[in-house]
Amino acid sequence: MVGTRKCDSAVTAGRLSKAVEFLDAAEHLEDDMPNAAGDLFVDAGIAASDVICCVRLGVHSSSSTHSEAVTLLETADKGSGKHLSTLLGLKNKAAYTHQALSTAERKKMNRAASHLVEAAKRAVASAGQRPDTAKERPTDR
Repeated sequence: MVGTRKCDSAVTAGRLSKAVEFLDAAEHLEDDMPNAAGDLFVDAGIAASDVICCVRLGVHSSSSTHSEAVTLLETADKGSGKHLSTLLGLKNKAAYTHQALSTAERKKMNRAASHLVEAAKRAVASAGQRPDTAKERPTDR
């Protein structure tokens, strides 16, 4: 496939670990550093999307075109593409403009990233891989 990279269990475990780490950091920073948190929500969503694609397709996106990454994710996990699209749609505002993310945008990004990280964990578990290769997130959040 053009714009993809093959992945193995080490890539899958590493990307899942990063997805969880980015999401935890984003949630920790969300109130005090909203734009940094927004950028980390995007990173969490991208890493989680890579995990889902690795588990279900054996490849993850390496394309610089966001729409190709969304399409690949949608192929791997119907319905998850919209969550990645949400994050990518706010990426520029969070990281590259003078505008600050609103509270509503941060909440939307948190929901999208959280959905993707949880979907990645489920994908790994359903494939019989060990999701505990990434640190577990507390369930009381």
